[in-house]
Amino acid sequence: MLLSGERTMAIYCPACEQLHYHQFSLFQLSSSPRAFHCTCGFTQAHITKHNRRYEVSLLTPAGDRVRLLFPFREFWSAPLLTFYSPDEGEILGYFGEAEYVKEAAADFDSDLLEPDDFFAPEIMTEILAYLQKLAAAQKIGCTCSDPAVGIDVYPDKVELVCSNCGSAILMSAVSEDDIARLYSLSELKMKPASYTYLGEWLKPIR
Repeated sequence: MLLSGERTMAIYCPACEQLHYHQFSLFQLSSSPRAFHCTCGFTQAHITKHNRRYEVSLLTPAGDRVRLLFPFREFWSAPLLTFYSPDEGEILGYFGEAEYVKEAAADFDSDLLEPDDFFAPEIMTEILAYLQKLAAAQKIGCTCSDPAVGIDVYPDKVELVCSNCGSAILMSAVSEDDIARLYSLSELKMKPASYTYLGEWLKPIR
């Protein structure tokens, strides 16, 4: 019997708040993590093969990292797997055969933003990609005692929020000036219980 390794995965992106589809072969997975990127540029997930198990690493809507382990047999044979966050039980995505994934995703109850909903899709894409770069380098955070920074995306702006202390940074995402303003920063660190608008934060001192 010839096994088909073709699989479809639909993953929720906490950056642009869309459910994005990925099609790939299980034969492409190895001990080196394979990254899956949303069309907005954000890295949604990684899948790694560990001997007889597969590890799926992805993010919750609040930006918390989740690692899910699946036995080799289940990962290869299940027509549909649903990814849940261990704490909240939120649905983070689906994995399996294309028809089952698409059917499950059609019932996914969410208020996802579509690309056409953004005031300036290209500007938003660049801003999200740069935020992803900073996050990967651990350059986004909060100085409170137990930081947990998530991201909220709106049609015209992006907001970084610490779920622990409530501090936040708001940045516009509609013009080239917004990109330049963000690119001038190499780190984004919030102070506990503070609220900063990026445009005001970078005003020159007179």
